[in-house]
Amino acid sequence: MTYDGGLIRFTNEGLDAIQTQTRSQQAQYTEIWNNVHTQLLSLVEQGQVDAGIGQVLNDRDETFRRESAGFDDGVTAQNTAMRDVQTIGNEGGAAMVRAAMGGGR
Repeated sequence: MTYDGGLIRFTNEGLDAIQTQTRSQQAQYTEIWNNVHTQLLSLVEQGQVDAGIGQVLNDRDETFRRESAGFDDGVTAQNTAMRDVQTIGNEGGAAMVRAAMGGGR
């Protein structure tokens, strides 16, 4: 809440920034893994790395996909919770402004 020359304003832009940064990080770590995965598979296909590495890589890829999906689900739940907090804050702020102006609820 800020007071600006007779105007009471409730802000929650910080929560939007957190959500945006987190989504960006999700995209970045997925892109990094996909690049590494592709490059290593290419080495296996070219015979530059033992074929057994390919199976290990596939196992690691499954693990990454499973764990990142769990993390992504957690982030989605966190973002939903933040939006709920924003909504509650906005509604509460509006109610406080109405009360301060004598309008009640």
